[in-house]
Amino acid sequence: MASAPNRRSGFIAPLRAAQYVRMSTDHQQCSPIFQRQAIAEYAAAHNIRIVRDYEDAGISGLTLRERPALTQLLVDVENPARKFTIILVYDVSRWGRFQDVDEAAFYEYACRRAGVKVVYVAEPFENDASPATCVMKALKRAMAGEFSREISRKVFLGHCVNVQRGYHSGGPPGYGLQRVLVDAHNGTRRPLAPYQYKSLQTDRVVLAPGPPHEAALVRKIFEWYAARGTTATIIARRLNDFGICNGAGRPWLPRNILQILHNEKYIGTNVYSRTSSKLDAAWEQLPTEDWIRVPGAFEPVVGAQIFGTVQRKLAQIRHTPSRDEIVSGLRKVMEKAGKLNQATLKRYRSAPSVERVMHEFGSLYGAYEEIGYSPHLNPERSRNRHVERRTERALAEITIEVLQGLGHEVKFEKHTNVMCVDNALRLQLVVRSSWLIHGHSPYWVARWPDCFAIDFLVYARIERATPELLDFYFFPRGSLTHGKYTVIHRNGVSNFKDLRRPDLKSLVELSDAVPLEVLDRVPSAGVP
Repeated sequence: MASAPNRRSGFIAPLRAAQYVRMSTDHQQCSPIFQRQAIAEYAAAHNIRIVRDYEDAGISGLTLRERPALTQLLVDVENPARKFTIILVYDVSRWGRFQDVDEAAFYEYACRRAGVKVVYVAEPFENDASPATCVMKALKRAMAGEFSREISRKVFLGHCVNVQRGYHSGGPPGYGLQRVLVDAHNGTRRPLAPYQYKSLQTDRVVLAPGPPHEAALVRKIFEWYAARGTTATIIARRLNDFGICNGAGRPWLPRNILQILHNEKYIGTNVYSRTSSKLDAAWEQLPTEDWIRVPGAFEPVVGAQIFGTVQRKLAQIRHTPSRDEIVSGLRKVMEKAGKLNQATLKRYRSAPSVERVMHEFGSLYGAYEEIGYSPHLNPERSRNRHVERRTERALAEITIEVLQGLGHEVKFEKHTNVMCVDNALRLQLVVRSSWLIHGHSPYWVARWPDCFAIDFLVYARIERATPELLDFYFFPRGSLTHGKYTVIHRNGVSNFKDLRRPDLKSLVELSDAVPLEVLDRVPSAGVP
């Protein structure tokens, strides 16, 4: 590593170098001061002048992510105007503890390819291209990665032991609970406020009921939810109406209520290892059988009996009924009410939901045929519905074909007539014939669905018992009242004339992910 000599004066100009320093919490003896000192001694002994400094302090070396200094160093290496030709690093582990040894080699090769050499000042080998050096570096990189894996295993086992002893494993305590600091003999020291942590290695943290008003509110939440007909949405709305904020000082959301209702720590059970993100990997949900549970670790806030009642209610909501269960539920409702329709199914809590029935059978009429029920409908209305469905299917097939031909990705839900275009735009396509007042004066009504979310309702008008399309209405979200019928056309007059279109070109324009060049195949009025 000879420096460039000056031919006239004999002076040897020092080589210019950048130093990279990294300190992580798993190897504190390699402090930045210690690394800088070792690099400075090496630079002085080899006539090297350090002109740039890069430091990642307190950052893990498992990945390049969240290491801004090393990222910037690799960017600067590719810059022809850089002021250095050498990178000085304390040892191989400071360059990184990558779990894939080829990743560390790749970043070093990227530097060498740009004409910058990486030197590990504390390693016993010269970083040249000799076979012995390559073997030593590969071994060192593997050892650095294995060191992180071993530390990860030890830390996890240590957390498991603490959890089994009844100590809190970390994280926020939750509404109605507080963290309490205890000494090595389980003597209570004091409650910990948010962002306060233990200062002695021998101290531990346990959970205990929080302020009396918060603990009482948690018990009331469990009592409310256990009552018949109460949901998380109703409880959140009730608390907000009372002016009560959650633990973060914000209005309550249904998910905040469900987080409380699901959590076993409110009955004193210490639960750990529900999720995992070892070695900086992505977070993943672990199976229930892999969780570590310690009953009776904390003083409970609610009783086990009401907690069990709430869990059974939650499990019933999460349960997806089978086809046989849906059929059995429909027959029970039929025996009680004597008829079946959407209103009847919504009235009985033991009945399957309308959405589940439609998803399983494609429509309510499909379920009626399964159980042998004949709804008492006007024969003319039945014929109109048959024409509407047939026209809807034909219109949907043509529209999907056109959108896919223009390069769009289209997913279609047959039981709801909802199209999802490019995983972004959700619209429902419906075809409706007119209703009559006293056998004459036709009018058309539209209804925004209240069971699922859409962005647009594409409403096509047809005459009674004929598939001839008259025109289209494009209703955006907010233009119609959810779940209610709205008259859109009566006696040749429409209150939504600004949303009226003669064809479906506007539908294609809404999905303008690709240039629109061919529109002659788009279905228009008069297409059956």
